[in-house]
Amino acid sequence: MSEQRFVDKLTTFLFGPPTKVGAATKVGAATKVGAATKVGAATKVGAATKVGGAAKVDTPAEAEVTRQAMQRLEQKLDRLLARLEADSTEKMGQSRANPAPDEIDQAAVEDLADQVRKLAKTQFKANTLQESQLGQQQATLETLRQTLDQQAGQVADLSRQRQQAVEAARLAWLQSLLPVLDGLDAAFDNGRRQVLRLATTPEARRGMISWLDGIRLARLRLLDLLAVDQVKPIPTVGHPFDPHRHVAVATDTSGRAPNGIIVSEDRRGYAGPTKVLRFAEVVVAQSKQETIFHE
Repeated sequence: MSEQRFVDKLTTFLFGPPTKVGAATKVGAATKVGAATKVGAATKVGAATKVGGAAKVDTPAEAEVTRQAMQRLEQKLDRLLARLEADSTEKMGQSRANPAPDEIDQAAVEDLADQVRKLAKTQFKANTLQESQLGQQQATLETLRQTLDQQAGQVADLSRQRQQAVEAARLAWLQSLLPVLDGLDAAFDNGRRQVLRLATTPEARRGMISWLDGIRLARLRLLDLLAVDQVKPIPTVGHPFDPHRHVAVATDTSGRAPNGIIVSEDRRGYAGPTKVLRFAEVVVAQSKQETIFHE
């Protein structure tokens, strides 16, 4: 290796690449050591070395030692330059792989914003779907509630109609017993008058009384059937006239009873706890003055 190449490498390592000034290239221009040392093209290391004003020529052994020393120095310089280039390349790679904190923060913020936008869209779709499903469920529940209310109303109507039908049938059955009870009452009253009026033998009288007792028992049996449904005879004689329970078929102006008092009964009436099965037909006492006034 030439001395000039070694010197160029050493100069580049120490001072950087050469700088061009005009047409000539100066590497450190000239370096003075004291007043007599020149570095560059003016100094020759090798065959002749100028010391002071005389030139000294090296021996072959000294030249070889100098050459080997220069090679070792050149190798060290090459290793140093290679290490510097590797460090520079590694730092550049790390700089590219690991961007600056601002760049990292900006990229992270942009990525986070993108994820937030995607999540917001997904959440909006989910909310919209949930609201739609909720609205459909509420409409279905409202329809079901209306249907149940309608069915409950229909069941209540049917139950009420059934109850009314049962009550009407029961009332009709009870009313059908009233003529039978009227016949027993009439038979008992006539038989009692016959026993009292006719003069018969004791045996005949006992037979008539036994027959009347049978009628009386049958009448009591029918009254017990009516009492099961709380149906009882309407009080008449001696009670005030009640237009809601009595029907006046005649008036009595004899004065034997106060005005408005029932003096006799033509046909017995019957009433339940809430309804009158049959109005009682009665004769009501009335004063002569009210009769003249009404006329």
